Amino acid sequence: MRLENRIAVVTGAASGIGAQAAVRLAGEGAKLFLMDVNRAGLEETRARIAAAGGEAESCACDVSDESAVDAAVQRALARFGRIDVLVNVAGVQVTKLLVDTTKAEYDKMMDINLGGTFLLMRKILPLMKAQGSGAIVNCASELAFVGYHELAVYTATKGAMVSLTRSAALEAIPYGVRVNCVCPGATDTPIFWEGETDPEKKRAMLAQVKVEKPIGRLITTDEVANGIIFLASDEASGVVGTCLVIDGGFTAQ
Repeated sequence: MRLENRIAVVTGAASGIGAQAAVRLAGEGAKLFLMDVNRAGLEETRARIAAAGGEAESCACDVSDESAVDAAVQRALARFGRIDVLVNVAGVQVTKLLVDTTKAEYDKMMDINLGGTFLLMRKILPLMKAQGSGAIVNCASELAFVGYHELAVYTATKGAMVSLTRSAALEAIPYGVRVNCVCPGATDTPIFWEGETDPEKKRAMLAQVKVEKPIGRLITTDEVANGIIFLASDEASGVVGTCLVIDGGFTAQ
């Protein structure tokens, strides 16, 4: 097991990439502290981990709320005593033209996607520095590197996450702490489908993926989790400030 007895905090753990990453990290021996605003989804992830013999605690938390983040981290420390891995996955997407995006929608994406990542890192990085070890993995996007119609603000948050990761990595590595990020392409998660249930519209969305993506399909949450596990483990001991793009060739075009 690559992460045996390590303590991992995962945000956005109620569904999608965050949930699968948490389950897979537990499978590698880590003990999990799960964070999300979705209590029911958190409990489902916790139950999946427990059913496989793992250990996890769930904590409902809005990562854009500084006091809530502080309280959650203190709770994680009270339960486990230390934090070895931080995986920032929590994020939201509003698909609109820039001129149609409201200030409230801009604030929401910035405060959760970028702000939540910042708040968790600001709280946990000093703990990792003090213990002389740790790994932080931020979940950005292929859209950190390219523009995309109707996603101007979302792509801005992801580009900023990449920059935050690179600069924080330089700050952290003298203390034995590695900071990296994964940049998934279109992945089979709730954020991709955006609540769409109409079969015809879903088929049209998948047809567009086949046109745009050289791999011809959606990325799976397991494929992203593979990257997260690698970056969190000692196998990536020399990997610092990198962006692991898992996009089926989209940004290679």
